Amino acid sequence: MNNQPDRKSYTPQETLCPICGSQNFVWGRTVGESVSQWVYFRADGAGWGEGEKLRARKCIDCKNVQLFTYD
Repeated sequence: MNNQPDRKSYTPQETLCPICGSQNFVWGRTVGESVSQWVYFRADGAGWGEGEKLRARKCIDCKNVQLFTYD
């Protein structure tokens, strides 16, 4: 029997910090050397232009940073 919650029913805004369990986050985005330069996720084998922009949230309590793709 699987006791894990159905993670598909949660949005990033609803999930707790996996490190400390806090719900205190600041949201932002990842940038490269330039403020206008985004960081992307691209699956192995994907072609150029198939990436997804990443956004980030930082736990205010433990400073953990998580990355999410935009919806």
